[in-house]
Amino acid sequence: MLPRTRRKTFSLIRKLTLDTYRNNDVSSIHVSQSSRLQKQITQYANLEKTKKSLQVLFKEAENRDKNKLVRSSQYIHHEFLVRIAKVVSHIQNLPYILLCNEDIKRVHDLYLYAFEKMLLQQKIQSLGDVDNFNETLSGLLDDLQDIIWLLSKGFHSSQQHVTSEVVRRFMDYIIIHRLCNRILARHHLSMHFNRENYISIVNTQLDLKRVLQRNVTFAANVCQNVYMDTLPEVKIDGHVDTKVAFIPNIIDYILKETLKNSFRATMESHANVLEKPAIVCTICNSEHCWHIRISDRGKGMTEKTQQKITNYCFTTFNAHSNNDEDNTFGEFLATANKEQGSSLAGFGVGIPVSKAYINFVHGEHTIMSMDGIGTDVYIKIPHLDGLLTTLHI
Repeated sequence: MLPRTRRKTFSLIRKLTLDTYRNNDVSSIHVSQSSRLQKQITQYANLEKTKKSLQVLFKEAENRDKNKLVRSSQYIHHEFLVRIAKVVSHIQNLPYILLCNEDIKRVHDLYLYAFEKMLLQQKIQSLGDVDNFNETLSGLLDDLQDIIWLLSKGFHSSQQHVTSEVVRRFMDYIIIHRLCNRILARHHLSMHFNRENYISIVNTQLDLKRVLQRNVTFAANVCQNVYMDTLPEVKIDGHVDTKVAFIPNIIDYILKETLKNSFRATMESHANVLEKPAIVCTICNSEHCWHIRISDRGKGMTEKTQQKITNYCFTTFNAHSNNDEDNTFGEFLATANKEQGSSLAGFGVGIPVSKAYINFVHGEHTIMSMDGIGTDVYIKIPHLDGLLTTLHI
């Protein structure tokens, strides 16, 4: 470990570097890559990840004491070194022309910074060490917040140099890696306080109607600000009293993306029509799964579009178009995603990321569209008791 003075100086330098990146004063973060650091990355990348089932996370959350908090911190510290090193190696194995892309290089540098940050973490032996580690961990989550956005920009601007299959494999890996890391980190941080109706990061009484209502409100408010037109009514029917145990952030992301698409399609296909066709959200609760269907009458998609809609980097929005409808939607998404902390407008990630999330929890994501009529999106998620031993994070 570095002497205390050098650690403080090194930490300050990296903090200033990251602040500079956030302020867009430089095109990327320039983090030194010594042969020693690269050797450490290779060493950790060659280790196996130690996954935990959802059932194990639940047991940890219910039985907490000083020793378990220390052991949890030690586990997260080592596991993040292994997992971040694997991501750095994955990025370094991309075709060289992609590594020259400014946004992809930023992602590499951010993960390299995170790896160094974990390396400098002092040995965790006491609750005081745990508090210091938790602060580092929370900062790391913030530092890596924009990873998917940066990769989306990078691949979108470089897609002529790479096949869609290369993009799919890499993005699926990074998305699930990022999701698992954030689940583990939030689980560990949640062990230090109690939240009503929560075990770890799972809301055990998640009201699906309320979840839909808050995401409908989000999309409707932004839609109203952009289109300045009569909004379609949103109806919620089916098993409206359903409550499930699930991770709220996952379903919130999926519903936001789906509802944004439904609002856009409805508004643009029925412009200047006073009474627009309703968007219908249907909830179904069955023995083994719960379902949400979102149905719009926004004229649907052509067969050609349907074949590409789940591909990364495919979008019907053209950021450089002079078409008023394209520019309106660009403004719509930019405004919407500003509230979510990132902008994904025009990069074609909303649907494939949603699909990756649903596949991760062993669910199903189906899009049925009738050209000239509308689109139905079906979301099917297994009940939690079926995921406790099968979902490994």
